Amino acid sequence: MPQFRPIRGMYPVGAFVAALTCAPLASADDMASFATGGYARGLRTMSEMHKIDTDSDGTVSHDEFIAYQSKVFDMMDSNKSGVVGPHDFLGK
Repeated sequence: MPQFRPIRGMYPVGAFVAALTCAPLASADDMASFATGGYARGLRTMSEMHKIDTDSDGTVSHDEFIAYQSKVFDMMDSNKSGVVGPHDFLGK
């Protein structure tokens, strides 16, 4: 019976080519959502913007956003070890 190992080895190459082919079709929002598991989309509400906008100027600066994310990390780091493990990250 013939071996099909060369064909089986082509699956990763095919997946890579498909990803490259579809990459230009994806918008920046789709990429951000994909990269963050949809987390970025959850931040895009007016109530979240008001929480992040600490100086109430109607915009979110880089520093405000990083400070907010730092607070989120600190809340997830339940044992204050400086790292978030799967248990902390998933809230289990």
